[in-house]
Amino acid sequence: MRHVRQLFLHMGLRQKLILTFACFILLPLLLVGGALSWLYVESNRSMLLDAAKENNRQIVRNIDTSMSPLLRLSMFPVQNPALFRLMKKDYDAVPYPLLERQEDFDEVNTIIRDSIMLYSDLIDSTVIYQLTNHLVLGRSSLDYLNRAYLETEFPQEPFVQSIIAKKGIYVPVGIHDEKLLSNPPIPVVSLGRAIVDPFTKEPYGFILFNINVANLKALWSDIHITDNTRFYLADEHGNLIYSQDAAEIGRPANDILGPQKDAGHYYISSASQLTGWSTVTVIPKRELFGFVYTIVETVAISLVVLLALSVAASVFITTGITRPLLNLERKMKLVTEGNLDVTIEAGPGEVGRIGTAIDRMLKEIRRLIRTIYHEEQEKRQMEILALQSQIRPHFMYNTLNAIKWMAKIQGASGIEEALTAFSSVIRFTATTKSDFVTVKEEIDFIRDYAKILSFRYLNRFEIEFDVDPNVLEHRILKFMLQPLVENAIFHGFDEISYKGKVAIRITEEAGDIVMTVTDNGRGMTPEERIAADRSEAPEKLNSIGLGNIHKRIELHFGQGYGLSLHSELNHGTTAKIIVPVIDKPEQEDGDPL
Repeated sequence: MRHVRQLFLHMGLRQKLILTFACFILLPLLLVGGALSWLYVESNRSMLLDAAKENNRQIVRNIDTSMSPLLRLSMFPVQNPALFRLMKKDYDAVPYPLLERQEDFDEVNTIIRDSIMLYSDLIDSTVIYQLTNHLVLGRSSLDYLNRAYLETEFPQEPFVQSIIAKKGIYVPVGIHDEKLLSNPPIPVVSLGRAIVDPFTKEPYGFILFNINVANLKALWSDIHITDNTRFYLADEHGNLIYSQDAAEIGRPANDILGPQKDAGHYYISSASQLTGWSTVTVIPKRELFGFVYTIVETVAISLVVLLALSVAASVFITTGITRPLLNLERKMKLVTEGNLDVTIEAGPGEVGRIGTAIDRMLKEIRRLIRTIYHEEQEKRQMEILALQSQIRPHFMYNTLNAIKWMAKIQGASGIEEALTAFSSVIRFTATTKSDFVTVKEEIDFIRDYAKILSFRYLNRFEIEFDVDPNVLEHRILKFMLQPLVENAIFHGFDEISYKGKVAIRITEEAGDIVMTVTDNGRGMTPEERIAADRSEAPEKLNSIGLGNIHKRIELHFGQGYGLSLHSELNHGTTAKIIVPVIDKPEQEDGDPL
């Protein structure tokens, strides 16, 4: 399953769409077509099988209907007084036995001919046998009588013994050769009944009806299922009474039907309650469901045709959908290879709008590249100018240093201190290339910067430092404290009558460096505080507003770090900076490692 999923993921869009369309078309077609075909086949299968079973039962009913009159006729010797009297007659006790035997034979034959044979076309021959004298008292056929068989084998036949043993109950006799009245013998089935005394059940003889198996075909000749349907009739012992192949008659049904049983035929069997015989119908499935299979094949062919048309339609549709995308893909491939001068033609629909947007984007990229190119050229020129301008701070520093030594020689100590502090400020500003400096370097810079301002404001303020020695070598952004000190002196101490005081405190707390600058100046109103946050003061030394300090910290260290101000009018101002601890040397470009 995973392999199939990976294979699908690596397909192109066109192949995916074709496969998806084919699945969405094929699955409903197969499900609906298969379900309808299955329902149709099953409904017809059930109907046809029920019809075939009913035909089989009808054959059994036909047999029972045809055999029922024979049951009534088999009672005739008991119901006819004259015939019943003759069944008990002992010819050895009469004066003229041969004469009376012939006379009685003629009488019984007349009864058989007029009262029995006329009432059933199914009977081939009838025999009335008397046990007292072991003779045939009457028979329907006068053409032939096998006397040797009569005197030796006939009384000992199993079916004769079974008839006598049943004592008046009818006995269906399965397939056997009729040898008494037929020459040559013919296969028949028989129905016999013993003629017994109603009270003592003493047998006097029996009546036997023989039915030629060839006559049985008439019982199902009007029933037709398929051309190659085969009918079999088996007796109570499982021997075939009837088969369309005469050579199979009399053989065990299992020997004939057993090897023929396969998945290609239906075998339907029904048993007669009257005779115990069974009818077996063998129907070829292909013929039974021939028209059903034809319809199913037609549906299958239709589904294949619809599927082919659907696939062709899906190929046509997906090609129309993916062609603009493939064109766009080819153009974008050129872009990835570095060709930004590609022009994408605008087309209709969503893909066309995407192409238009990409074309605008490429134009904007080309414009930005040109802009960046020009800016880089300007930047190089500025770098050249910056290199040239590096001479000026060194010249200024050397000049100030010469003035400082002249002031020292002449004993002007104040001028010497001011020039020394100013030189340090110039050197810190000009020589430090990195954005990061140590806390110690920033504090030294603030000391020099404050000393210069102290000369300017005639010592009207003082600065106190409370710096944790453990943080001196940690690195912070350059010029973070100078704008805060500048804000305190220039704005906090303006228009105050007392001496100003600035307290700078730097500590390490929970992995962060916390720097506070507190003054006792006049404080600020909320409006002044907002203005102070947004000021840029280009005329001052650092040109960095308080708001820019917060932005610089956020840009370097993210949210959670920055500058916060707390100020009240006439109660001074406290500025608080929080930055992470950085104690590793910075990279060449100035960013911390």
